[in-house]
Amino acid sequence: MLTKMDEISFGIKDKSATLKMVMVNLKTGKQEVKKAIIFQKDADKKLFRYTFPRADSGIATLSLPNDEVYLYLPLFKNPKKITNLAENNTYNKSDFSFEDMATRSYQKKYIPELITATDTSYVMDLKPKWVNSSYSHVIVTQDKNYFYPERLEYYNKKNQKVKEAFYHFTKLQDYWIADTVFITDLKKQHRTKIIMSEIKINSGLKDDLFSVKNLKAMF
Repeated sequence: MLTKMDEISFGIKDKSATLKMVMVNLKTGKQEVKKAIIFQKDADKKLFRYTFPRADSGIATLSLPNDEVYLYLPLFKNPKKITNLAENNTYNKSDFSFEDMATRSYQKKYIPELITATDTSYVMDLKPKWVNSSYSHVIVTQDKNYFYPERLEYYNKKNQKVKEAFYHFTKLQDYWIADTVFITDLKKQHRTKIIMSEIKINSGLKDDLFSVKNLKAMF
């Protein structure tokens, strides 16, 4: 079943999209809106760059094979390699940690165990293969007909649920693409909603787009 999830999530050759991020403090109702662009190729190359607001424009992360993640802040001029992905630091006030931003197939990240199956879904317990993961396990609910993940529940080392994410998929050409994601930090009572638009797939993105040098020079 993880094989099927990987086929859904990483079956396309490449993807680019415009993102709108709405971040909400659930205690106060205060909202903040950011915009970004994303480029992804295969299962292990991803470039994410903020375009709005002006104060955040140019801030970017680059995810590469073998869990390499680089952060670029225009103020400091040079990209910085993130050496501890398990640090529970959120990325630019969102509810994603650097570990969440790293790209890797589900089969490479987790050891699965089927918990239950219903008429509409499979529920699996995923144990991280990476010993330094900040999560003890992740519960995933997978659509039984199309095999995409609908819900992920993240548990810390104390086995407390700390985050949950919900995904909405839309069909583009012959592929199912996640166009809306909700992720909630339960402890902070903070939620990030991501809405993707202008989605393009299999457009022939070049490998040199996903380079540390380009991370700095792209804009």
